[in-house]
Amino acid sequence: MLTFATSLYILDTTGSAAIFATLISITHIPLIIFSPIGGAIADRFSKKRIIVLADLLCLILIATLALLLFHGQVTVFLIGVVLTLIATISTCYQPVVSSALPLIMNKSALIKANSYVQVVKALSRFIGPVIAGILFPLIGINRFVAMIGVLFLFSAGINFFLKLPYTKIKNSAGIIKTIAEDIGNGFLYISKKDKRFLKLALTLCIIMMMYTSLLSVALPFIIRLVFELSEQHFAGAKAATGLATILGGILASRKHMSRWVSLEHLYKWIFLLGIVALPSGFSFLLTGFSINTIYLIFVSGFFFAIIVFAVIHILVFTTIQRDVPQEMIGKVTSLTIAIVIAASPIGQRFMGFLLVEVNYPVIFFTISGITLVIAVLARRMFSTAPRIDSY
Repeated sequence: MLTFATSLYILDTTGSAAIFATLISITHIPLIIFSPIGGAIADRFSKKRIIVLADLLCLILIATLALLLFHGQVTVFLIGVVLTLIATISTCYQPVVSSALPLIMNKSALIKANSYVQVVKALSRFIGPVIAGILFPLIGINRFVAMIGVLFLFSAGINFFLKLPYTKIKNSAGIIKTIAEDIGNGFLYISKKDKRFLKLALTLCIIMMMYTSLLSVALPFIIRLVFELSEQHFAGAKAATGLATILGGILASRKHMSRWVSLEHLYKWIFLLGIVALPSGFSFLLTGFSINTIYLIFVSGFFFAIIVFAVIHILVFTTIQRDVPQEMIGKVTSLTIAIVIAASPIGQRFMGFLLVEVNYPVIFFTISGITLVIAVLARRMFSTAPRIDSY
């Protein structure tokens, strides 16, 4: 909600799409740089203290921003600094949550737990902008930011009562050197000791690079500029993809699905991803149909692909939590996130080039074809992996 509301504020204040785009892109940089650091911190220090401290730091940043807004002393630069710092804290927060789940859940319940986490995240991304879009014009940016601060205070209060096991690890060197060594140990683990996880990260990286670029670049470009449809049509497509993420989480959490959400079946989900995305490509070949029918078929490919991708996402991180030693989960999770996120800007930039130079059906059919090839390779790499026990 905070990013959405401040983005609206910047657009209203500056009227510059370039500044808006720059701000959004800058907030993604910490995901790549600080994710490995967050993983090392998650494995070495008390997870409860990290979670509470993260909430309190966000509270201090938001309270500072609110005070500056109320006194009329805020600038676009200061907003960018605050959002970047909050994104940095959130980046360190994610590996903590991932590594904390195996401490409080049985391995057989990890799929369901990760599914619930995914559903909650999807709901926040789905409902948050709606709430922000309603409240921002009603109460203004000042009170809205103050309200976000109250929510972080509430979160810190609840998390204070968390009970997470913690065994103190002695530091043999200074904190910076220790964290650097931990990051190095994490990379050595996935590149030497258990190469499955480097292969898994690279597999997810390639898939994410293709489908994130379709979702963030191709979807709005084609709906608004190629189909020449309204903002309401684009909003409907975004709502459909948000709903698909929620449904993917719900699907993975079902008891009868537990045997299928495992590494040995990853290639089947990737194969299914390549198949369900095909309607988007076929929509360009339809003649004699209304534009609304073509639009629905086009969006349906995204809808079903996002459902499958949500299951793949849950499968990957559940595998890490199940198979990686507890003291390495944060580092392996954070390195996987960094590898995956680093590829997204490359895919988005390349998609912009493809949309100008290549026929649209060719783009979609090629991505589906590459996905099917990845499925074949994944079968060779992961089909003999052990399966997560059912509930």
